[in-house]
Amino acid sequence: MKISDLIRTGCINLWRRKTRSLLTALSMTIGVMCIIVLISIGIGYGQSYEETIASLGSLTKIEVTPSEPMNNSQKSALLNDKAVESFKGIAGVDAVTPVEQVTAYLKSGNYVAMVRLYGIDLTTAGSFGLVPTEGEAPTEGLRLHPELMVSDDLAASFADPNHDWADAVDEEGNPLIDPVSSPIKLTFDYNTLNGTQSADSEGRASRTGTFYSLNIKGVCSSQNYTYSTSAFLDTERLKEWKEAASKSAAAGSVNGGSAGTSASGTSGSSTDHTSNTGNGGNASADRTENSSSGLGTDNDSSGGGNNSSGNGNTARANADTERAAPGSTASSSGSSGKGITDTDTYDLVWIKAEKVDDVQDISELIQSAGFDTYSLNDMVEAVKKQSRQIQAMLGAIGLVSMLVAGICVANTMMMSINERTREIGILKVLGMKFSDISKMFLVEALLVGLAGGIAGIQLSFLMAKAVPRIFADMELRCVIPWWLAVGGILFSGAAAILAAWIPARRAMTISPNEAIRSE
Repeated sequence: MKISDLIRTGCINLWRRKTRSLLTALSMTIGVMCIIVLISIGIGYGQSYEETIASLGSLTKIEVTPSEPMNNSQKSALLNDKAVESFKGIAGVDAVTPVEQVTAYLKSGNYVAMVRLYGIDLTTAGSFGLVPTEGEAPTEGLRLHPELMVSDDLAASFADPNHDWADAVDEEGNPLIDPVSSPIKLTFDYNTLNGTQSADSEGRASRTGTFYSLNIKGVCSSQNYTYSTSAFLDTERLKEWKEAASKSAAAGSVNGGSAGTSASGTSGSSTDHTSNTGNGGNASADRTENSSSGLGTDNDSSGGGNNSSGNGNTARANADTERAAPGSTASSSGSSGKGITDTDTYDLVWIKAEKVDDVQDISELIQSAGFDTYSLNDMVEAVKKQSRQIQAMLGAIGLVSMLVAGICVANTMMMSINERTREIGILKVLGMKFSDISKMFLVEALLVGLAGGIAGIQLSFLMAKAVPRIFADMELRCVIPWWLAVGGILFSGAAAILAAWIPARRAMTISPNEAIRSE
């Protein structure tokens, strides 16, 4: 028999027993609906957590740090310029930049704030989402007087230490400090910030540390606090600041002018030689370099620590800080007695992958070279694994309903064969092939399964909208992708054929004489 004849005959036979056929299709509908809705809940769970993780930062960004050796005899790979160049040659890598980090203090009028300085390759800033939303992108700028770009939450982080650390905002909550146009000075020494003075070698009062007038060119997004209260400048320019501070600290120690050390141990006595000219501050590089500066990051609970927590808008801990290697300048808590020095290696390197799918492969390759890596994509992979486990568990529960629906199909086919035994015998006597008789019953089961599957998909979409409302407290989400909908229909048809296989085989084995004599 042709396929068209089998389908037409199947429809006629099902219509002859439409009530039974409808109930069987209904059982298949409920089974399909249950398994699709349960799997869609697992998919929705995974997507919800992936979106939450993605909101924390870029999923294509990889942070590389030096690996800690397991023992003293084991050598660790150096995270230097050679390593950076090798990272750029990895397939799937879009951008690479070494990162210098240090904490500093800002002052604008009577208001102060803390800032996290990131020294990066500014040509790669756009690849890492550091694009100005106000102003323009910074360039390298002058020696020791570089151009900077700050995060959009920096303005709101200023506070007045003379008025119980009141936020620097107007009555409507708008920041009083405009980073691009307001005059802002920077120092690395908290004692310089609060005006503490010490006696120099000749007994005269002198300010410790140095103020640098900032040349802020633009404002970028903090990317959901990934770069909270941060500023970005060229890596080499930040290194020059560090080098100048180290030389100043060493000179101050020789001249006996050092009044003490900051949390990073690099404060020295000096006067402010950098003119406060606001945005740009035309102080010459030579005057800035020759001035003494303290490049410490004072985090004493009675000093800078209280300062940073007073206004409630301090820089939040993020992955960049947490992943800094021990003893690096990126440590927000500082290291007592350790000065900030320029080295040939880096504590942190950022890598931007072209696609999310490439992140894990790139990370594994870098780890095999002896480095540690971190990416938000690691969390996504863990969530995906957990999501698949949840989908498998919920899908197994849904299979119970499909098993019941399959039993209903098998029961319907068995009853149909028993009722049509005489008909089967006549067909055999007339010369119909045994395989065609089997196909006839299998097609009937397939039609019932497909009808139930199509109805089940429609019911699943309705339930996907109802479930989040019914279980509003659980914040459930149902996501039905196209492949799940198509798979549900095909699965229902396959399940119906499988359930009808044994009854169809039984129809082939019925003897024609026995079938004709049956009532």
